[in-house]
Amino acid sequence: MYLSLCLIAKDENIYLKEWLDYHILLGVEHFWIYDNDSTTPLEETIRDHVRKGWVTVNQIHGRAMQLYAYDHCLQEYGRFSRWIGFIDTDEFIVPKTTPDIKEFLCSYEQYAGLGLNSLFFGAGGHETRPVCGQVAGYQIRAPEELSKNRFIKSIVQPSRVVLPVSPHSFLYKENDFCVNENKDRIDTQFFPCNVRKIQLNHYYTRSTQEWKEKKQRGRGDSGTPYADDAWTELNKNTTVRDLAAIQLIISQCSLPPAAARNITALTDPLSTRLLDEMSKAAGKIAPPECPAQPVDEINMNPQLQELLKDLAAGMDLVEEKKFDQARAIYAKLIQQYPFDVTQYTNFAITCIHLADYQTAWEALAQAWRMAPRSWIVLQGMNDYFFAIRNFEQVEKTCLLMENYGSLEPISVAGLALAQWEQGKHDQARETARIILPQLTPQALAAHTWYQRIYDLMVKPGLENHDSK
Repeated sequence: MYLSLCLIAKDENIYLKEWLDYHILLGVEHFWIYDNDSTTPLEETIRDHVRKGWVTVNQIHGRAMQLYAYDHCLQEYGRFSRWIGFIDTDEFIVPKTTPDIKEFLCSYEQYAGLGLNSLFFGAGGHETRPVCGQVAGYQIRAPEELSKNRFIKSIVQPSRVVLPVSPHSFLYKENDFCVNENKDRIDTQFFPCNVRKIQLNHYYTRSTQEWKEKKQRGRGDSGTPYADDAWTELNKNTTVRDLAAIQLIISQCSLPPAAARNITALTDPLSTRLLDEMSKAAGKIAPPECPAQPVDEINMNPQLQELLKDLAAGMDLVEEKKFDQARAIYAKLIQQYPFDVTQYTNFAITCIHLADYQTAWEALAQAWRMAPRSWIVLQGMNDYFFAIRNFEQVEKTCLLMENYGSLEPISVAGLALAQWEQGKHDQARETARIILPQLTPQALAAHTWYQRIYDLMVKPGLENHDSK
């Protein structure tokens, strides 16, 4: 096989058939589904797909098992599929240059993975689950500039992967890496949003009722609950109507022209019309033969356990400002995975906090040799140049980062401050203008750069106004 998808789910039976039919119509050839202790076994819901040979279902038990399911899929089933994508039941791949995902991937075979930027959709006013399904029911998303849309999900070549490191990203073998649609290197789960050729529709909140159910289930990788402010923030910012997935799947259903043009009827929230058409069209496609079988028991990979423990410990220690201990963790990870660029940048950041600038630069230089012009390395260099007050280099580095897409708000703040420190006050004000509305009390408390922007560019204006 050329392309399959991997999914872990708990009690999401109602979403599976639409998710399967949609991706079958776009060329996916098999599905590896891990049932994480669902009340009603997932296999009962999709028995017809399993019987036809589309799906291999495994049972996986316990909380926070997502990455162990992904690892098992890579190790056990990677030999059966050239590419495996790792997404959730609320995520739908939307290729824009061809309706066949396999055909799209042909241009990326020289790379170990393809990272798809997620576009986050809100509830669209639905209090309860729309009968029409996810694709038809949720049509309003956040603009591409929203920070959440920088998250990626990955389609990888299993033979070139070492381990999963998050639900979004993977550790690749030496000299292998993931790219985005423009073939820009991606080293983390976060990358500037580029969705001209392909996007991942993420129906993140679904309806109000479904969000409550999602909160109860918790996150698949950690088991921790979702925060209420995630719902509020996303639904406040969903302003863009996006019909790309709807139009794409309608084109694959072989409808009469008049019916295909009547998108309003096909997406009626109280109708199953589009779901029925998808099911009928997908039912005409036969899957390729797959000899893979479910296993009796899935055991945790000790190597993955240790890696995840160290990554979590490193982040916690940085959060607690225990930079010496965090640096030791990242030094250990560099020894274990000397080809992992992100460990050099993590190590460098701890050195910067410890004012060990020479060691920080050596780590960043090594990362640059391994991954020239990598976005994450540029970000680390940006922090380094700011720490040593080389503001000219901060500005240059930010502009290089901007080549990959719009800057994150914190990077915009850094660029504006660098321009200010060089005496380019008008230019700094213009740069900062786009983030000024975001300088809430919470933002000011979160990072000193935001507070500095406020003190330099907002507070004086307020004081002048008050004095009048």
